[in-house]
Amino acid sequence: MKKHLRIDYRKSLITVTILGVFVFFGINGSINEQTEALHFETLENEFFPAKLVLPNEKMVVSHGILSTGNHGIKLEYGLLTPGKKEQDAFGLLSSGKEVSSLHDNEWAETMEQRLFSILGAEATFEVMQQEEFCFAEIYEKGRLVNLYVENYAHNKVQGYAGPIYVGAFLDLRGEIEEVRYLTSKETESYLRKISRSGYYEQYKGIALEEESAQVDAISGATITTKAVAESVTDMIGVYAPHLDVYYASGLDAFLVKAELTYIWIIHLLFMVLIVLLTSLPQIKKTKRMRLWIALASLGYLGFTLNSSFTYITYLQPFMGTELSLFMAGYALLTLLGAIWGKNIYCIYICPFGAAQIISLRYSPFKNKKLIITNKQAEYIRYGLTLVLIAGFVMGYRDFGSFELFPDLFGLDYTSYWFFLAVFFVVISMRFPMLWCRVTCPTGCVLDTLQKISEASKSKNKKTVARPRKTLKKTTIAVIS
Repeated sequence: MKKHLRIDYRKSLITVTILGVFVFFGINGSINEQTEALHFETLENEFFPAKLVLPNEKMVVSHGILSTGNHGIKLEYGLLTPGKKEQDAFGLLSSGKEVSSLHDNEWAETMEQRLFSILGAEATFEVMQQEEFCFAEIYEKGRLVNLYVENYAHNKVQGYAGPIYVGAFLDLRGEIEEVRYLTSKETESYLRKISRSGYYEQYKGIALEEESAQVDAISGATITTKAVAESVTDMIGVYAPHLDVYYASGLDAFLVKAELTYIWIIHLLFMVLIVLLTSLPQIKKTKRMRLWIALASLGYLGFTLNSSFTYITYLQPFMGTELSLFMAGYALLTLLGAIWGKNIYCIYICPFGAAQIISLRYSPFKNKKLIITNKQAEYIRYGLTLVLIAGFVMGYRDFGSFELFPDLFGLDYTSYWFFLAVFFVVISMRFPMLWCRVTCPTGCVLDTLQKISEASKSKNKKTVARPRKTLKKTTIAVIS
């Protein structure tokens, strides 16, 4: 009798849809890269508390490059777009302050304090205010030797959790002398990892005339390091017209990119291997095997790469952040694992889940039930996930930092997230997988995808009446 190949049309349709989305973003880039609309958060920082310019305001306070026109704007779904009438300038925001330009004295004073802290109290420099920009001339023995610039006035580059602000020292030979991180809403453990890796030292010596410079991105912090490189590129380009007097040639063509070295392929192959081991029905899944995979995930993905997947990664292309090939492959594997492998990411791959599994395996305590039901725990996790995703989409990019593994595997003892992570690992000895069951938004997204892909199974099953078996009574003798 011939056996017919069964095709799960629901799972196949979901898979094709997801692959289509990946191909779309792979070809066209992220959503915000395809539009000139700017997000409110990308233009506001500590020096410029911007406000919305309403359509009925005929004149707005001059706000440098951002708002000098006579017409207002309209607000659509969190994006700021030009009004219908023709504007004198591309005005979007207004500072609400009676200032003649964007910077005002607060930025200049802060730059002065920053340079004293970097160069020392004996340093000689002059902070220049030119139109909407601040920059500094740095002197040695009365001779101009360096310039210092910052990207507070113009930064539309999105990192993992929003814009990243940096500063740069430029020598008069036309090279970058130093790039410095200033502030952002990125996850602190990632920022420390980037700093310790020597990432910023790679910018030293890059020519300002360079049109295709490249630095190595940091595995596990790819989005942040790529965003820093884009921010440096954007900053030099914006300052270029104002620095022409210092250099013989223009700086408009400057470009630097952060790219992963090809070792990312090895990292991705490791994940593919785990996916195959855990998803193929021909391979028997034993407790010993699960323990060994947990140890490998903990050591390799956790402490070596300091890399785990989060719910926010799925939203990055929609919010203007480009994913690296490694993170895109990581994302695709987790999604396909949820569709075809009953969420193998949460069960086998997640390093923080692995830490809880190992603590549970060697727990000296007896497992105890939660004071709430599993259904109630699921509702809490759904509610938390919806709040976090909605907040991130609305512009609260620091909501993307709701994850414990970076601080745990980065051994960041200065962060309260580290101690919270340790707490959840330890409490899993008593209440198994507490983080995963009650609070993990990434697991919630993947579990939901799994349920959607299997929703038709219960409906298609037919109840078949089976004859009842008669069980013989047996006598069990107890030997004492």
